[in-house]
Formats: sequence, structure tokens, C-alpha cells
Amino acid sequence: MQRNLNKNMFEFKPDPKPEKREKKKRKPIPKVSKKMQKQLRRYDVVREEYLNDHPICERCNEKHSDQIHHKKGRVGDLLTDKRYFLASCDTCHRWIENNPLEAIKMGFSIKRLEK
Repeated sequence: MQRNLNKNMFEFKPDPKPEKREKKKRKPIPKVSKKMQKQLRRYDVVREEYLNDHPICERCNEKHSDQIHHKKGRVGDLLTDKRYFLASCDTCHRWIENNPLEAIKMGFSIKRLEK
């Protein structure tokens, strides 16, 4: 009789494990948000218009301007605000970025916190 009990102990079968669900594939986070994509499309148009209207660098008045310096930054609506644009050549743009205090004194930049 002991043999029968031992056999029954090994025959115990618990409930089967539930089937695994397939994990949903998540969409990757975009590098540029939809809102920013919209702003950048608008900026491309405004930038080209400004550079066409100002073909010469506004700092040295000699070289062809191919860049826009944002005097007050690029945050929010400042990205497309032409009042704070400065058409510049590559050399002058680097000078403005590398010498912020002198650029502010000369009027090529504006302090970000001033209204």
C-alpha cells in the first residue's frame, strides 16, 4: 500500500501556467516633436526670406551671409521672430558666440533675461 501512495505523490499535476502574452511593440520616441517640426518648417521659410533680404553679413558688411544669429535666443516664438535676427557669415557668427559680452556691448546680442 505504501507503494501506491508514493506513486500518487509523484503524479500530482498542478494547474498549467497561463500562456504568455505578446508584449506590445512601443513606438520609439521621436527625435523632434511634432510641435517642434511645425516650428522648424515655419523657421525654414522665415530664415530664407531674411537671408534673401540681407545677403551681406550685418556685422562685417563684407562677406555673404549664410547664417542667422538669434540675438535673444531661439526658445519658443523667438525662433521665428525677425526682430531678433542678425544675418551673419560663419566667421562673424562664431565671433559673436565666442565673445558674448563684447557682442552685447556692440549690439549683436541681447541678454536673454531682459524684456
